[in-house]
Amino acid sequence: MKIAILGGAFDPPHIGHYLVASQVKENLKMDEVWLMTCYSYFPEFPIKFAKITPYEERHKMASYFKKIGIQVSDFEGQYNKRSRTIDTLRLLYKKYPQHSFSWIIGSDCLPSFHLWNEWRELVQKHNLIIFPRDTDFKTLENRVREAFKLRRIPPNITIVEGDLMVSNIASTHIRNRVRRNLPITSFVLPEVESYIKKNRLYI
Repeated sequence: MKIAILGGAFDPPHIGHYLVASQVKENLKMDEVWLMTCYSYFPEFPIKFAKITPYEERHKMASYFKKIGIQVSDFEGQYNKRSRTIDTLRLLYKKYPQHSFSWIIGSDCLPSFHLWNEWRELVQKHNLIIFPRDTDFKTLENRVREAFKLRRIPPNITIVEGDLMVSNIASTHIRNRVRRNLPITSFVLPEVESYIKKNRLYI
């Protein structure tokens, strides 16, 4: 199977994540898209994620996406609690050699991609999917080549194009809205909103 992976903290998961996952599946003819909750801090960005909701709660919220056609994976919770992207991909191919995996990267991550662990191996040896997080489509290819230090885009790197719906919704915004007692109904699934309220997250 052709499987695309959208990794993230999902603290909390939101509609923007669904827009990315669903459009990658449709536009690139993927058999499945997996939302993969990182187990621990992103090792590439330890300061940004200095405080993070426990894995079990974040994974539980992500699991509600199963109801709308997106698979949810606990692979890192089982096999890679360091949550290094390069290690996760290596382990996936070792455990599931019959599948082809691609890692989805939002264009907002491009400026800091050089901080990712063994980023050159990711670019050279793995399938990467770049999804725009803004409407500046014309410069996206140049931004990808600059971030990945490439003269041209190789076959293992795909930039999602076409009539796309992009979003700048961020989990940080949702957490801030909860702290300010503002509604989040438009940004998350109803089950996620109920879970946040029931477990008094982000207050």
